[in-house]
Amino acid sequence: MSEFHIIPPSTARPPVTRPQPTRAPLTSPQVSSPMADFSAAELAELRDTITRLRASRGVLVRAADLLGGLIGGAASQAIRRLNLSPTASPRMQGIAEAALRRAFGIAILGLPRPGGGLARQPLLRTRLLAVFSGTLGGLAGLPGFLPDAGFTTLLIMRAIAAIAVAEGEDLTQEASRAACLEVFAFGGPPNGPTSSIAETPDTGYWTARLLLQGRPLVRLFADVATRYGLHISEKLALQAIPLVGAAGGAAINSLFLDHYTVLARVHFTLRRLERQHGATRVRDAAEAIGRELRRA
Repeated sequence: MSEFHIIPPSTARPPVTRPQPTRAPLTSPQVSSPMADFSAAELAELRDTITRLRASRGVLVRAADLLGGLIGGAASQAIRRLNLSPTASPRMQGIAEAALRRAFGIAILGLPRPGGGLARQPLLRTRLLAVFSGTLGGLAGLPGFLPDAGFTTLLIMRAIAAIAVAEGEDLTQEASRAACLEVFAFGGPPNGPTSSIAETPDTGYWTARLLLQGRPLVRLFADVATRYGLHISEKLALQAIPLVGAAGGAAINSLFLDHYTVLARVHFTLRRLERQHGATRVRDAAEAIGRELRRA
């Protein structure tokens, strides 16, 4: 007879397999682009704005190119070699501040209501008035300089105010009025009073804005006049050149108007974008675009 052996069940427990904690893969942190929050249309507008800003040159350089066609290449080279002081003289600073205060009182504070229809004022009319003033100033010589400088400053201020209104600024607000005044501090030489190192126009713009930020209007007039006084000095030096005359005075005034209207469009376009996205994001995106343009 066969014997059957019953094997008792094993009392040993099978090993328990414990789940191992999962670890996230080691990846570099995602750094969002400073331009990620902007639409394609806004980025195109921002790129165009920074391109315009970087293309802006000093008044003296542009005047040399412009007047070279009127009075010859030799005179153009002489203009470029004008030995002007990097800071405005106290007299020129005083002239500039008086002109700015008068223009501010008429073109900004004198508006009967927000906008006051100023945004619809044709730029062509402003240009014709500036050319007419420059022609008279050129014919009169140095005695005509002060009236011409004051009137031209008023025309520029009105053009700046029109651009501000078109970009959504409320000129009843002190910040918007101060922004109009700030435009006169942009686009000066790199060693001017709001810059300590050689800068490109776009970096110089941000430096000037930082230094002027939060200044009360009383202080802002004096600070802006130090920069604008340099341009007034350049205007006087250019109009004192023999052979410039009436045609040169008209051309210089047209150049001044172009210079500041370009800077005003840049300034108030950026301020409009800042109201939508915040100042830090707009500046970060603008600086990123500036770096791309410098590498191009």
